[in-house]
Amino acid sequence: MLLSNVKLFATVSFLLTIVSLAGITFAQVAYYGIDTVLDDSGNADVKITITFKEAVKTFSYNILGRITDFNATSNAGPVSCDVSIKGTSLINCNLSLTADKRTLFLNFRTDDFVKQLDDRFFFSGDFSIDVEIEQLFSTLKLPDRAIVVKEAGRISFSDNANVISEGRIVVWSIPNIAKGQNLRLEALYEKLPPTFFEQLRLHQIAIFGLAVGAVIAFLLLRYFKKSEQLVLSVLDEFERKVVDIVAANQGEVNQRKVVLESNLSKAKVSRVVKSLAERGLIEVQRLGRTNKLRLIKKKLTP
Repeated sequence: MLLSNVKLFATVSFLLTIVSLAGITFAQVAYYGIDTVLDDSGNADVKITITFKEAVKTFSYNILGRITDFNATSNAGPVSCDVSIKGTSLINCNLSLTADKRTLFLNFRTDDFVKQLDDRFFFSGDFSIDVEIEQLFSTLKLPDRAIVVKEAGRISFSDNANVISEGRIVVWSIPNIAKGQNLRLEALYEKLPPTFFEQLRLHQIAIFGLAVGAVIAFLLLRYFKKSEQLVLSVLDEFERKVVDIVAANQGEVNQRKVVLESNLSKAKVSRVVKSLAERGLIEVQRLGRTNKLRLIKKKLTP
């Protein structure tokens, strides 16, 4: 009796496992949408929309690349997902879909879908899911000033794929995808050089910037020169003479030399030096039995 119960329990567990796996592996998808936007650095912002034919409880999604900024929602409410990121990113979600609300939304960001090939860029994203799909619709939006190399805008497997590429947009529309079919979307694109007018605009901006910088430098020099002249204009005859002597000696001179060149007495020079130092126009440094005088031009402001 005990052995029979064990066998019955094992059989029921096996059947429940098969049913659970069927909800993941054999789930049928009515609509599979893939919207990808690329930036200048080759990063891809991806939005996945999956509408199931019937409500499922779990769903797994494998991405060949490392993802960031992952988010999952559904039209039936919150979604709980575990994300394992190694060389690839494995997403396992527990869903609360209903018979009327069967759409899952996945959002993520990755820099593993774009590779640079010399002066061109190759987008390759594997979006395979192991279920039958009634309709796939995918859009790829390239960065600004990028354009598809049309002979290379392709999907890697299907004869019934309708691929449209115009400028920055590539669209894939594929009906009736078999279970296990490879879904790798690929496109080669290149960046356009700046137009003549854009280059001219850049040159104009550079020239304008240089002109503005030159004008500002001229005005600053003129301002400081006028400021210096303004300060010097209020000095008396003796103060001006001492300042001129210091300036004539590269802004630094021995006080004894000032006495000799100014024909003023030591006492008079000392009083003038003290007045200039108190007003912050010169710096006095004791040097033996005399002083070293240094002109502080940065102080010559109103």
